[in-house]
Amino acid sequence: MKRLLKIPAVRVILAIAFISIAVVLSFFLPKEQDPNIGLTTDTVPPTVGITNPIGSIMVNRSVVYKDITIMVTKAEEAGAFSDDRKRAGTYTVRVHVHVQPGDTIQSPVGIDFASLVLLVLPDGQVISPKLVTTLPIVFPKQAKDGFFDFPIPTQESLSSLTLRVGSDASVAFSQ
Repeated sequence: MKRLLKIPAVRVILAIAFISIAVVLSFFLPKEQDPNIGLTTDTVPPTVGITNPIGSIMVNRSVVYKDITIMVTKAEEAGAFSDDRKRAGTYTVRVHVHVQPGDTIQSPVGIDFASLVLLVLPDGQVISPKLVTTLPIVFPKQAKDGFFDFPIPTQESLSSLTLRVGSDASVAFSQ
């Protein structure tokens, strides 16, 4: 056996056989998720599936917080959204926002949206977001879009809800 391994042609054949087996086995291994999915450079956002859609409302109202305009563009209510992995509550209210820094913002500003924004229900109950996609850093002259997901226990009329920003500003969803 040792004599056979000393022959260069046999070693080449064994190496090719080993590599071939490794390649064939690699086809049967679990596939790695594409690391490029979800990058900020994606030109087309992924399609979001909505389970049990209840309604949506265009809001287009804003508040200014530390010279940063936070505009609520749209609110949606549904049983679930496919891109939301954190399930809580029977229903989810998704609040779409557009964040625009003012002219006085000259350096990056950190904003903890998860603790800054609250959804106020008609009965006065206050709910914290379970998912925040708006980045916590606002850069000068760079607007950005995102959303906040709020879990709610019962179906609510979107026009009766309010987004509270900080302790003294709010945006009512009603016209």
